[in-house]
Amino acid sequence: MDITDIHEHIIQTHILTRLDGPTLAATGCASSRLQSLCSDDKLWSDICSSNWPSTEHPLVNQTILNFTSGHRSFFSDAFPSPSHHLITTTTSFPPTSHIINSVDLRYDDSLLFSKVEPTDTTPSKWFESTPFRVDLLGPKDVVQPALKLSGDDYVMQWKLERHMTLSWIIIDPTRNRAVNVSSLKPVFVQRNWLTDEIELTFALVTARDDGHVSCNVEVTCGVKGGSSELCVSGVSLTLRDVDGKCLNGKDSLVILQGLTAAERRRNRGGDGWKEKYDEYIERRKERKERMERRERGLDLVRVACVMAFWMAFWSLALY
Repeated sequence: MDITDIHEHIIQTHILTRLDGPTLAATGCASSRLQSLCSDDKLWSDICSSNWPSTEHPLVNQTILNFTSGHRSFFSDAFPSPSHHLITTTTSFPPTSHIINSVDLRYDDSLLFSKVEPTDTTPSKWFESTPFRVDLLGPKDVVQPALKLSGDDYVMQWKLERHMTLSWIIIDPTRNRAVNVSSLKPVFVQRNWLTDEIELTFALVTARDDGHVSCNVEVTCGVKGGSSELCVSGVSLTLRDVDGKCLNGKDSLVILQGLTAAERRRNRGGDGWKEKYDEYIERRKERKERMERRERGLDLVRVACVMAFWMAFWSLALY
């Protein structure tokens, strides 16, 4: 039996609904008939909500409807990873008054945290000069999902590094583009011995003409000792330069808009993000060591100049 012998309703309701996003996109390339069936926005809407529950939020859903092909365009933007190399220094983008953060945090198949947060990016002296930071939880906010972890500190950190996944999608409603700025899994996990919380870093490292930039998402988790219940107390996004300094709003917006326009890579399994982050950290260390050596050299020159001055002064004074 050829697929053309199957009724369209059966294909659309019993076959295409079982496919994931990449498979559905590939199926649509097989024939013009399948392309028409695979372009149904309801199929892509279900796939988006399955991958990212936060997209069901009315603000996000309404924004996606303005994309060229609706949820299909949104998925093609947010699912693949952006290129590791970004050229933004010569590219100008139309100003946008706000961006939308669509965030989903999971442990295996359990959704721990999901939130949609608009961020005001209206050009102003305050925004352009202030360090850019998006906090999804306040100082006293704590999310307590129905999840228990057992084991000592090392085992808990290993479990979180292995099973925790994050999606942080930036949506630019002005240009109707989106990009996922988070690595799928943590690239670094550590215990904060001061607060006794576990800190997870998800990062997307990209290179531009004037250096490397890291989109850092910090997730802070705590575990109640008696019940071993996991709680999430912090979820934040910052953009950092090669020195580890937080970029201001103006530079951060240029990077984020550049990422939405960057080429996409087919691989979305999370492979390579930790290696890129480790390279970024190594570059930071090397740069810091070079600057320290330079400062030590300048200090020696200053000391030598001062000593030469005083020797010349006393030589003239004595003779």
